[in-house]
Amino acid sequence: MASPASPASSASSNSSGSRSFNPNRPQTLEDLVNHFVASKRSLNTQTVLWRANEIVTSARELLEENAILAAKNASIRNIVDEQVDALEGVRRGIDVVEADVQAEFKQLLHELDTSFSGLQSTLAVLRDTPIESVLQPPETPQKHLFDFIDSATVTNLKDSLRACIDRYNEARSGLGESNDTFDTSLDNLHSSIDNVPNAPATSSTPSPIPLIYRDLEGHAKEAAQAFQSLVRHYDLCVTALRHTEGGSAAATQATGDAPTPSGDDFSAPPGPMTEEERQEMLAVLVKDAQEVEDVVFEIRERGSEMTFLLSQVEDHIVHLRNEDDALNSILRLLGNIAVQARGHIATSRSFHASWLEDTRPTLVSGIEEWEHQREFYERFDLAYAELLVEISSRRRRHEKAKRKAEEAQRELDRLYAEDEKAREHFTVAQGDFLPLDIWPGLRDPPRKYEVRAVGLDRYEEGAEPPEGEDTEQGVQSIPQLGRNVVERALTRVKRRM
Repeated sequence: MASPASPASSASSNSSGSRSFNPNRPQTLEDLVNHFVASKRSLNTQTVLWRANEIVTSARELLEENAILAAKNASIRNIVDEQVDALEGVRRGIDVVEADVQAEFKQLLHELDTSFSGLQSTLAVLRDTPIESVLQPPETPQKHLFDFIDSATVTNLKDSLRACIDRYNEARSGLGESNDTFDTSLDNLHSSIDNVPNAPATSSTPSPIPLIYRDLEGHAKEAAQAFQSLVRHYDLCVTALRHTEGGSAAATQATGDAPTPSGDDFSAPPGPMTEEERQEMLAVLVKDAQEVEDVVFEIRERGSEMTFLLSQVEDHIVHLRNEDDALNSILRLLGNIAVQARGHIATSRSFHASWLEDTRPTLVSGIEEWEHQREFYERFDLAYAELLVEISSRRRRHEKAKRKAEEAQRELDRLYAEDEKAREHFTVAQGDFLPLDIWPGLRDPPRKYEVRAVGLDRYEEGAEPPEGEDTEQGVQSIPQLGRNVVERALTRVKRRM
């Protein structure tokens, strides 16, 4: 009578529990009635079968949902991983653009500072280089080379570069705010992903539901088979009572008029049966009666186990549903971040375009302009030094020409005196003999030549320009520079050659 999954075990007492059960003694009517009552009571386990059927049906539906949710969740996780990788790639790309621009910006800023420092050093030299007072009109305030440059050009360029750097810092600040927002979104995304329930089933740990479902089907099948054995035992008890005198009345009195599960009616006449067949039947009945309690216990145990297994299936499905809800929230969050990412990319592109179109060319132009101005002002300083050397050279040439002119004037004056004396001697010797009209120039004095400077010499020997002469058109005197001034200028010239 025991099911294949649960071998029969000996019972220490019969189902009524009223007295010790001895299978070897002859079965009385009371024994048969007790077996019948116990077997009929055992058929109450049919409710366990109904519940088992409900459990299997529910488990089958949950098995289908498990397959759908597991596939859906795995697919969404793959999508999430791909989208996160893409967003992380975008974020890294923005960082690369910013890092490249910032590295070049720092390099150009260093070059700009170096160029500006060089220009400032040159301007400092101009500030410290005074104009020699002999080169300026009398009572003129002391001037320096710096007073002769257009400092507004330096100031304007400096202001322009400072404004350019301010624009760059503003653009970079905007990019930083955008990146901070992007990072916050990614951090929230990773936090949300970390809070998604871990998948209870993986490739290495598959879902337990298919195995549990097979166990449930096995338990339901075994319980049904065990219940069929109880039904057969009940039928056997009914048959035994029919073939026992007074058995039908005793059974009816013991159980009342309630219909039997198999629909048997004790009022129906029993079929023919020999005494030997009856004894064999009673032997089987007695043997099965010993197993009724164990079979009932087995059915109930299988029902309890099925209830427990169903709770495991339901717990697993709840986990999958929670995972599904969380992953759907992640997808919505990814959609929002993807929309925001377009704005972050646009900010990065704007920053890069501003760098290429504004900041970088302005800084490069500023460096070139600083270098150009430094070279120009260095050349101005050198030109002034060369001017001092040139003034000294002109003074020397002027002095030499002046000496030559004085020598020539003295020679002309000597020739004039010699010519005048010779003419007087001739007049004395031959003048009485020659008529005046023989040559009109006979009595003319010698032609007098004079060596003089052309133009105005304003300062030399206190000469004043002739009345009405335009002093701007005259030739000014060449200043006399001190020897140390000329030597310093010559040293600067030689140092920069």
